[in-house]
Amino acid sequence: MIHRLLSCAVVAALAATLPPATPLAAQVPGLPVFNNGVPRGIYVAGDVGFPEGGGNVFAATGAVGLGMLGFTGTLGTNSSRSSGSSDAVYGGTANLRLIGGPLVPFFVNLQGGVGYGDLGGLKTTHVPVGVGLGLTIPLPIFGLKPWFAPRWDYTSYSGLESGDESVFGYSAGLDVSFIFGLALRTAYDWADTKTIPQSTWSVGAKWGFRL
Repeated sequence: MIHRLLSCAVVAALAATLPPATPLAAQVPGLPVFNNGVPRGIYVAGDVGFPEGGGNVFAATGAVGLGMLGFTGTLGTNSSRSSGSSDAVYGGTANLRLIGGPLVPFFVNLQGGVGYGDLGGLKTTHVPVGVGLGLTIPLPIFGLKPWFAPRWDYTSYSGLESGDESVFGYSAGLDVSFIFGLALRTAYDWADTKTIPQSTWSVGAKWGFRL
């Protein structure tokens, strides 16, 4: 019962942050939707995305975990090969841990997010809502965390075109953790969208510490 109430509160809070009329397929355009668990403490990350069709995305992310709840915010730039322009992109997520803990290697995570970008005159807002599943595998020198996250995707766009669509998507990735809170990560993302590139992948690094 408590989990259901918290889930509803997370989704409602995200809905309240949406712009009134401008309503993308990665959470931040060109980056995968990272649904790899609620952070335990604080971390900062840098990622490079490689969306289908060319171009690059460079982004920085900050995250905080407060018990069962976690929040992330991302700011970056999307460089399109076709237009030659570089546009700002940003977004955030709210995450609720349903299963998992320090002594439980398996986790189930509920996530809602919103991302926005004005890509060469096509203004898009993307709202992903999904479930993340993953494992934490401790090894002598480093730790592995593979994860998979199916989701429902809503995208609204305006400017060069206008409309919206609701489709299925998923993301998957692997985190490799080392000592002192350092980690490398990679992820892949796909959504059955018709308005923007269907797939993207990324590589990055993060550093975190517990509160």
